[in-house]
Amino acid sequence: KQAAEGLIEREIQGTVKHGGGNIMVWGCMGWEGGRMDSNQYVDILESQLLPSLGDSGIPLKDVIFQQDNGPKHTSKKAKK
Repeated sequence: KQAAEGLIEREIQGTVKHGGGNIMVWGCMGWEGGRMDSNQYVDILESQLLPSLGDSGIPLKDVIFQQDNGPKHTSKKAKK
């Protein structure tokens, strides 16, 4: 696209506004070390996610935690 070109309707993506407030997204990705099991997953939640939430000052009752249905996420240990 050249600087002088106008906007093309099909390339414009609309947005939806909500009633204000904030959103915080916490994520973690890694590529080293092979496959993660439920023990490693729970360790990351306990050693990284929970302290981050504590530092943020967000009340736990206001947190929405989402994950997919991978075996490490649905294990008995992770559900505790």
